[in-house]
Amino acid sequence: MSIPGELERARRLTFADDEVAAKELLLALLPRIEAQQRDDWALEDLAQLGELYLTRTAYDGVRESVRRLRECLAVYRSVLDGSATDDVVSQVTMSTRDVEHLVTRYSRRAQFLETGLAAAIGDHTAAAHLLAGLDGSTSEFDDLVTEFAHLRLRARVECARALCDDDLHVRSEPLWQQAIEDLGEFPGDAEEADRLWVLVALGYARFCIETGRRAEAEPWLRRAGARATSREWPLVTARTQLERAAASWQAGDHVTTERLVNECYPVIAQYARADDVWRCWLYFGLTRLAAGGLQAADDCWEHAERHWRELGKPLFIHRILLQRSWIAIFRGRYPDAVAMVGQARELLDSTPRSSWLAYARLDDHLGTIWRADALADLGFDGAGDPDEEWTDAEARYEASLGVIDGEAGTPAYETAMTKLGKAAELKIPAALAVDSVRYAITDAEARAQWGRCISAPLLASAFAVAWESEDDELVASLIEYHSARGTFAADLPSTDGLEFSRVATAAAPVSDLDELALVAGGEPGDEAGPSLTRLGPLPPLRMDPTAEPLLTRYRDLALQRYGQHVTAPEPAWSTWP
Repeated sequence: MSIPGELERARRLTFADDEVAAKELLLALLPRIEAQQRDDWALEDLAQLGELYLTRTAYDGVRESVRRLRECLAVYRSVLDGSATDDVVSQVTMSTRDVEHLVTRYSRRAQFLETGLAAAIGDHTAAAHLLAGLDGSTSEFDDLVTEFAHLRLRARVECARALCDDDLHVRSEPLWQQAIEDLGEFPGDAEEADRLWVLVALGYARFCIETGRRAEAEPWLRRAGARATSREWPLVTARTQLERAAASWQAGDHVTTERLVNECYPVIAQYARADDVWRCWLYFGLTRLAAGGLQAADDCWEHAERHWRELGKPLFIHRILLQRSWIAIFRGRYPDAVAMVGQARELLDSTPRSSWLAYARLDDHLGTIWRADALADLGFDGAGDPDEEWTDAEARYEASLGVIDGEAGTPAYETAMTKLGKAAELKIPAALAVDSVRYAITDAEARAQWGRCISAPLLASAFAVAWESEDDELVASLIEYHSARGTFAADLPSTDGLEFSRVATAAAPVSDLDELALVAGGEPGDEAGPSLTRLGPLPPLRMDPTAEPLLTRYRDLALQRYGQHVTAPEPAWSTWP
């Protein structure tokens, strides 16, 4: 087969997700291309290799492909601008028009690779700048119009997916909406158009699932699955099943989740895409934990952690460490769980993309470990023994009734109260900080989603610790706060102090407050102006005229740790007549 034919075959292999065969073919072609001194073929080969490396997260390969593309293009640019030496000019056999076509085409291909690479490594500012350059690029060559449109759409999807990976779902939403608008039927190769369609459909469906809009994701997954089946693209079909499994787990359907992951995993494992493989192991672990299989769940999550450690993704490793720490909690190995949380904190510190919400959840989880340790001292029947075998731990886990038989006044009781106090110091400020975000969410659905999916679990855990610590005053303060935690205001609330700010332990990006609301789910609505239905933060509440306002110390800790003002900067309200 001719070299152009082989390059086209490599492209078709990529469409079928057979990246290994495509890479081997492209690498084998390079010596033949060099022997024939065809730079146009070499540029096509390097551009395809760069796209393969980007897909397989081999970022050094992407950088090398871009470097070689840019070096070759620089020579041809020098020919166009007249700065090339006579020796270089004498070797160019193409017309000026052909050289211009070559430079235009592969400059855009290189810029696409640079955009995808910047997004993948989390440099979202650089990715946005490069994407803007692609959006603004036009071509005077009619045969490049469709190719440039494809590149822009693929680059937009790469940027949107990378933002979602870093929990920046709101920033990704305009990109997804633009991608959907641009997704019409492109002229040209029908197979390439189908490939582009399923790329956008799968990415957007995952975005919808992660933001709580499962119903919107379903038709995209059905249509993507249908196209993949008709084209005989097994990996795309499997990825469609994986997204449906994620939606099923979110809906509480564990049986369907298990079935779908079992069906798609053999294909996903064969193609060895790290992101898909680790998500399979995550859901394997979740379903096994739900069935009482502690050891099986831990083994699954260990596989998931190994995949992300190989790729060096701090945010993902931190998440799976928190997931694995639950097994240590259930087995009564609290120092091991604390050590995992410490590792997770170090990973958050190592990435500039970590948000204060991640630290609040981490502190809440650390409080959960202290709480579990305290309940073990109180004789909780579900508390694990660190020396017991897996089978004994699983039997106890399944048989637990949640009974506590500790006696007040004993040394174990006093120790438990101290540990519960430490848990409260961690959990209550985190819960107050997270709940305070609702005051700035303008859309009722998004506000409800935030309250249900993010605030409620942390607030419930804070109430539990306060109750178990037998601190009646703290319980009463939390009840008062929960009963009157927002006000109706005719004026738009001030945003002073409500922006995401820096945390004590690491830098966190300043973001729109609605940003994390969309992570929980629901689509923020546009603010139309002052409204009597707009929730605002309460001023401080005072229950006792001789005491400090409610939860003063915990509110101060929320501000100190996460930069969140839990109450409005106004005089305290009195809660007595």
